[in-house]
Amino acid sequence: MKAKLILQEGPGAGRSYSLDPSKQLLLSLGRSGDCNVVLQDHRASRYHADIRWTGERWEVSDRGSTNGTYVNGMRVHQPYDLRLGDRITIGETTLVMREWGTLPPSPIPGPQREPATPKAQPHARRVAAPGRARQTASGGATATFWLAQGLVLVAIVCLASGAFLPWLEVSGSLSSEMQPLIQGITDIVSSILGPDFLFVTQQISGMQGYGKLTLGLAVVATIMLVVDLFFYRKSVVAGIVYLLSGLLALGAMAAELKNLLDIYNQVQSASLLFGIKLSQVVEFFDNFVNLEVTPLPGLYLTGAGLLVLVLGGIGRLVAALLDRSRA
Repeated sequence: MKAKLILQEGPGAGRSYSLDPSKQLLLSLGRSGDCNVVLQDHRASRYHADIRWTGERWEVSDRGSTNGTYVNGMRVHQPYDLRLGDRITIGETTLVMREWGTLPPSPIPGPQREPATPKAQPHARRVAAPGRARQTASGGATATFWLAQGLVLVAIVCLASGAFLPWLEVSGSLSSEMQPLIQGITDIVSSILGPDFLFVTQQISGMQGYGKLTLGLAVVATIMLVVDLFFYRKSVVAGIVYLLSGLLALGAMAAELKNLLDIYNQVQSASLLFGIKLSQVVEFFDNFVNLEVTPLPGLYLTGAGLLVLVLGGIGRLVAALLDRSRA
């Protein structure tokens, strides 16, 4: 079946391309100069789609483009049989399949031109409006998608770095109130063991605690990111994985912190012999030793990475929903 492909909207509007099975069975569409139909459209991929003769009819198929190929407003993921009058939308470009030998309608001269004008204008507006709406939704979905992927990449870097860095530093030293009382002893021991024997510092790395969990989470997020970039369609799986894994890790760490607080409260209320509370004993020894716990960069990076991963998961879900709504 001979037909004609007319570029109706977008850059280069008015051009036409012949569809003649006796001369050519396939036409490629895209921004590349190698394509049969070169589209001057920044939202079109270099090799965007193909129109192929099957032996009975013409069909259009998307070539894995970033922004997709639409026929009559519906995104196509498989080869789609074309009929006369079908509108193929690629980015900001719309092509219409017409019967061979037909020409675009022209204004009728004379008195008949005036009544014809009001009928044509509203129709043109009704056709163009859905296209603009689809393009707006497409741009929003694409921007949200890449923003979410950027957040996930930042989260992976933070989680992987935080897992290998120290999280906490615990330091202890003899209280200044006690030093005058045992000055003679400390001077003797210092001369033997060195001046730093009364000052102890210990760093706790991420791998001694939840660092192994967050490192595993970074690996899972990396695999999901690579898969999502190469198989991006309308799937919400990536967003769900990012969101749930981040929330579960935050929940596990929050539960551990709550357990530590519960243990601390139990110790405070525990009693020893003669009604002496354990908290009083701890407070007594606290007068002799200064103990400090200092958060280190690893802990901050891990916390930031988990929060950013949750935000990336939310953004990825929004991108998937926007992509589905424009189809």
